[in-house]
Amino acid sequence: MCWPIEASGKTADPDALFGKGAIFLRDGRVQQYSLLVLLGQILQIEELRELHLEQAQAKYHVNPGLVTIDELILRSPNIRLSASGTVAFSGKLKLDSQLAINERIRGQLFKAIRQNFQPINEPGYFALDFQVGGSIDRPSTNLMDKLVGRDLSSMINSLFGGAKTERSKTKKKHTEPLTPQAASPSAVPEEAPQQPAATPVSSP
Repeated sequence: MCWPIEASGKTADPDALFGKGAIFLRDGRVQQYSLLVLLGQILQIEELRELHLEQAQAKYHVNPGLVTIDELILRSPNIRLSASGTVAFSGKLKLDSQLAINERIRGQLFKAIRQNFQPINEPGYFALDFQVGGSIDRPSTNLMDKLVGRDLSSMINSLFGGAKTERSKTKKKHTEPLTPQAASPSAVPEEAPQQPAATPVSSP
């Protein structure tokens, strides 16, 4: 790891700090980052669950009370995460980020998810933009909302909800008591045959 930094001011006074710096890492590894693990489970991509980094670097500069991330890049053989934005000394995050994947990873995705990744300037890569907010201790992101979308929600409901509905119908069919068939209102009771009427005989 290489970590060059230039700074001036008083460390005891965060409002008096100025400077710039960079972090470079080669052949690193990111383990058990909850968001990446969750994405790996949803997308069924093992590489997201434990990133083996070919490149990890960050360039930033410091102003009173604020660190501005000029460039943050985490790159594995098939995936690139990048971000830029600010990190306040209070811990508040505001980052514009991008998840980029190559054609190999994109081909493994559901069609509904795959369509959310659009071609970018880097040849062979497709990307999805998202934001990171919250704080360093409790970061939040809209990546899942942008990644999943309404189409996948419908797909999940049809796969799991539909199966549940069919099971419910089958169960209801087996447990529903039989009811006697109601008489048809159009049915008319059979009438008894009429007896021939007696014919009076006149007397002579």
